[in-house]
Amino acid sequence: MLVPFEAMGMGGTKAALCFLAFLWSFTCGNGLLSPKGVNFEVQALMGIKGSLVDPHGVLDNWDDDSVDPCSWTMVTCSPESLVIGLGTPSQSLSGTLSPSIGNLTNLQIVLLQNNNITGAIPSEIEKLSKLHTLDISNNMFTGAIPSSLGHLRSLQYLRLNNNSLSGAFPVSLANMSQLAFL
Repeated sequence: MLVPFEAMGMGGTKAALCFLAFLWSFTCGNGLLSPKGVNFEVQALMGIKGSLVDPHGVLDNWDDDSVDPCSWTMVTCSPESLVIGLGTPSQSLSGTLSPSIGNLTNLQIVLLQNNNITGAIPSEIEKLSKLHTLDISNNMFTGAIPSSLGHLRSLQYLRLNNNSLSGAFPVSLANMSQLAFL
């Protein structure tokens, strides 16, 4: 049975407002959670971990049961607890870079240089519209440089050197007006 606010008295009104504030904060605070309560950033990071071989165990504390990756090694978060940085330079990582990196849409910095990562650069990187630094130099990436990198309008720093990339430099990279270092 629904009771009008007037009939609840002052204490009931305060309780109802507190309850509504709680519901609002709960729904806003879990914007990264799927309907099953899984954090999309955790899923993306676990996809990245799953595609890499980690001989030194630097990614061992990455836990797929977690809803907060901000305490994980090599992960940087914003004050709002969004993943904005992925930095695993010089860790002897091998394997491939998972396309799930494209689901980390708040990433600003990716530092994967000086590893042994192979395979193609995932075209899903084009989804990282906030990315301003991408360093995947000194790995073993193969194939063409994805033309989709040209969609990264915020990119200021791009290092691809010392890989086994082939083909021409994509013309689309000329659209990257913020690029200061290549």
